[in-house]
Amino acid sequence: MGGITITAVISNRDKVTFGEVADHYHSNKLIFGLKYFKNWVLERVAAWFPIPSWRAKFHKMRGVNLGKNVYVGYDVVFDRLHPEMITVGDYSEIGDRCILSAHSRGSLTTRQAYPRTIEPIKIGCGVSVNPGCIITQGVEIGDNSIIGIGSVVTRDISPNSLALGYPARVIKKLDGVGELQTSFDDS
Repeated sequence: MGGITITAVISNRDKVTFGEVADHYHSNKLIFGLKYFKNWVLERVAAWFPIPSWRAKFHKMRGVNLGKNVYVGYDVVFDRLHPEMITVGDYSEIGDRCILSAHSRGSLTTRQAYPRTIEPIKIGCGVSVNPGCIITQGVEIGDNSIIGIGSVVTRDISPNSLALGYPARVIKKLDGVGELQTSFDDS
């Protein structure tokens, strides 16, 4: 009987993608792999952790730039490869099962026509992103805006706006919004 032949357990697609992202960060593949694994574990723990402020802390540990008193819902996916490209302002809320992706790329066969691109996502202060929204790379959402449930945000949203739909569009300007009025100490 012959010996057992060990075949590659990582696909060519995974090798190409992994190498491409490691090169982007000018990182050793092993170091990048360990960082990615750490971030994956933190994301999985954050996805179901029952205390909202801890979910935010786990995402901050991954590199997501979250302001103070940010609410992060259950099962939120901040870009898995480039979490540091996402910024969320103070007092904002990201609802359950939202996806924020700061990168895009084509498949192995379409890579020449549709290469990997990476652009930041910036969410202002006091923004409410309702459950099930998708926010794509390069988008900026202005302060005190509301994004309706299940919307797909593919372009900038001006401050003090209510936006919804696929793709999301501003349907109403919000009057009377502005500085946070609180009666508690937010230290």
